[in-house]
Amino acid sequence: MGEEAMDPFHDEIGFLLWDRENSQVMRNVVFGRVIAVLAGSTAGPRDTTVHFNATPGDPCYGVLQNKYLLERAEIKEFISSFTFHEDGSFSYASDLLLRLAALGAEMRHTDVNTLHRVRRFHPGE
Repeated sequence: MGEEAMDPFHDEIGFLLWDRENSQVMRNVVFGRVIAVLAGSTAGPRDTTVHFNATPGDPCYGVLQNKYLLERAEIKEFISSFTFHEDGSFSYASDLLLRLAALGAEMRHTDVNTLHRVRRFHPGE
């Protein structure tokens, strides 16, 4: 039984952080399949598009994954960007470069979407 038959879904938890003093923007995210990413780059206070990069083994912006996945679909690179729109929505694109053991080849897994705010948790923002 393959993953396709299990009605798979994508799950992630993460944050965007901005270090104003060092002009660094960071995205930390954990995917439900036990992949952890800390990605980052330089950004200013008025930037509407920010780019994130992470590679396995990087001491600042890296990628960790569990042994099971590492042996089957090793992540070689994580690239992501967020674009913030005037209406409060934002678009993102995330791209993983994977080395698939079963195929002996690399492939890209890309996820793109636009998110819209449905409510505020802190009135007055």
